[in-house]
Amino acid sequence: MKTLLSRVIGVYMLLFGVTAHAAPLNLILADAPNIFSTDIGVQYNATTESLIAVGQASTLDDDGIGSPLLIDSTCCGSSFNLSATIDDAGIASGGSLTIGGTVSSLGYNTGTLLTGTLSSFGFPVGGGDPLEFVFNVTGGDAAGLFGSQFGVVLTESGLPATLFDSNFNNSRNGQANAASIVPIPAAVWLFGSGLLGLVGMARRKKV
Repeated sequence: MKTLLSRVIGVYMLLFGVTAHAAPLNLILADAPNIFSTDIGVQYNATTESLIAVGQASTLDDDGIGSPLLIDSTCCGSSFNLSATIDDAGIASGGSLTIGGTVSSLGYNTGTLLTGTLSSFGFPVGGGDPLEFVFNVTGGDAAGLFGSQFGVVLTESGLPATLFDSNFNNSRNGQANAASIVPIPAAVWLFGSGLLGLVGMARRKKV
């Protein structure tokens, strides 16, 4: 009962943009659209509370049919650049992401595929992977594929058990998926609302 309730509350917190302390977002990402990035180096400076993740954007899957398309770096370079301000309690107060590169077959030629501003951040209790981010879409050639928001799941981040109390660096081992977030079925919302109502009634009876 407690586990189910905590999950429902976590979902409501994500919906309303509340960032929980040391809690995973449990994002479910769509197979497409999806931008996969590799060779990501993650650095965190505990003094400035600055997280930076920089790597290379590799492939873009626009429709989930066939093989993903290679992101070309010839023109403008392919890149994954994420930055966020995260305090020692693991609470993010802001951040942004820019994914660069071109995919000529789709007419994506400006050199910027996707940009966003940080909306929510989460990670497992006790530290470690994955680091999960939700971004509001702000631009890029591929913005139309993603709608208003997209999620990013970053693995091999190097986040230690000491969490954000100290500096860490993963030496470019990270990988990230940036993809649309799979909507939670309406039935779950209705069930969650009913469950929260029952909890409220139970508390009133105790009083």
